[in-house]
Amino acid sequence: MQAKVNTLCLAKRKPKWLALRFIKLTSIESIFYSPVHNLKGSSALIVIYKNGLTSKTMQYIASQSIHPATVFLNHNEITKRHCKIRWFNQTSEIKRCGHGTLAAANFLIDHFGYCPDVFTSMSNERFTIRVKKQRAQLLLKSIEPKKSEFAKGELKSVFSSAIKAAYSTDDKNGYTVVLFNKEFEKDDLKSLHVDFKALSKLHKNAVIALSIKNKDKKNAIAHFRYFAPQFGVNEDSATGSAVSVIAPLLFRLHGLNKAMLIQQSNNGALLNYEFNNAEVVIY
Repeated sequence: MQAKVNTLCLAKRKPKWLALRFIKLTSIESIFYSPVHNLKGSSALIVIYKNGLTSKTMQYIASQSIHPATVFLNHNEITKRHCKIRWFNQTSEIKRCGHGTLAAANFLIDHFGYCPDVFTSMSNERFTIRVKKQRAQLLLKSIEPKKSEFAKGELKSVFSSAIKAAYSTDDKNGYTVVLFNKEFEKDDLKSLHVDFKALSKLHKNAVIALSIKNKDKKNAIAHFRYFAPQFGVNEDSATGSAVSVIAPLLFRLHGLNKAMLIQQSNNGALLNYEFNNAEVVIY
């Protein structure tokens, strides 16, 4: 999919922070969209900065953005094999952001003809990039979730449909994947009601609602939605990092090592992945 880039076209009137002497370059990049499937994907504001930009200023810039993620890269590092990366939404710093990382990689490929081999987060997690046909692919270590009766019971009052099973990761800022008793038809996952207020109080993890549509190994399709009111986002429009949990679970339950994932947010998103040897490739 060809990236959509609007360099320095952030609004009809440029925001005041663009005049900051620390800002080198900005751009808007969209990924995980599919005109064929009428899916808009998600966007990220990419900010390339010079030394001196503080965390407080990064958060201020992100708070002025209309995009789900604002990505910050140091201009002195983008030409190196390893580059630090930070992501913010309008209210807080994001701990993991697959869609923002892919957006940043594609922007660098399009505008400079290169990108780092590895982006490193503030928690020292590695986000490896592989370039194929001038498009970035994201390689993440898979995170194996465990079946959790506690999470199933805790989330019982959050969703409008009865929960069949819940699988949770143990890591901080982790994930819980929820499967439902109802066999959802094509668009029914969109109608799933979520009590965001209850979720933010009851559960520490971001929650992924997952529905398997086609289990055929050659043309497997799964639908999902992603909720994280605890981290300032009721529902994310396109969520790359969640695939690191979805992929091993689909392999365990259905023997699938690749599938088309359709995120049934308001905008909709299309993600493809391949799972092999505890590693997930997302594109």
